[in-house]
Amino acid sequence: MHLRSLERFDFDSVLLPYNFALLADHTYREDVEALLELCEERRVAVQAIKAVARRRWRPEETGPKFSWYEPLPPGTELERAIRYILGQPSLFLNSSSDLRLLRPTLEAAAGARRDEPTMVDLHTDAVRLGIEPLFDGDVLDRI
Repeated sequence: MHLRSLERFDFDSVLLPYNFALLADHTYREDVEALLELCEERRVAVQAIKAVARRRWRPEETGPKFSWYEPLPPGTELERAIRYILGQPSLFLNSSSDLRLLRPTLEAAAGARRDEPTMVDLHTDAVRLGIEPLFDGDVLDRI
């Protein structure tokens, strides 16, 4: 959709979900890579959202919810997710709507250039925390 929109309009920026779990989908990753290439050529800013998304809320989850998805908890995994985004020179990060994550996000961003997480680290985090893509191919295809 972003590529089609950029064919028709001269946007200054695009906004898209970008995180390790979503990019594990080969088709999504190819689409994102094509979009990033076009955005770089046209000097279009790319805003990454859902960087700290863990998964959709599960029905058994109770208590207050500060975003429509369950975010990663503050800590090492959230820090790696932030550094993963900020390690991509063509992206900038939009924070979660969960205000409780603002300080941990800013702290992780402040140390973002120290060391980028490895794919092994990110995969390990995904397995340990049950990180899942917020959108599957069927949902994305209907948008």
